[in-house]
Amino acid sequence: MHFRNEFKTLYSEIEKLMKRDLHQFVGEAKFETLKKEILDVLKTLFGEASREYRVVKLTNSPATVFKVMNHIAARTKTKTLTSIKTAVNM
Repeated sequence: MHFRNEFKTLYSEIEKLMKRDLHQFVGEAKFETLKKEILDVLKTLFGEASREYRVVKLTNSPATVFKVMNHIAARTKTKTLTSIKTAVNM
């Protein structure tokens, strides 16, 4: 559960970074720090062999990292909603 909260925090940080620097070069030091933290969380949640981890590790694009995190967040919401619907239908 701790890593999911950390994921949410990092997701909001990268989102702020993307909004602030949408059409400009993102501060490389800030991005590299966030990327390392994101990789640690992804490694714990999904493992090094996961597609999400590999894509983030190989990219130097903040937009790509944001897209991966957005995809994970959307997928997590869908799973939560599916679990709730299943519990209600039982």
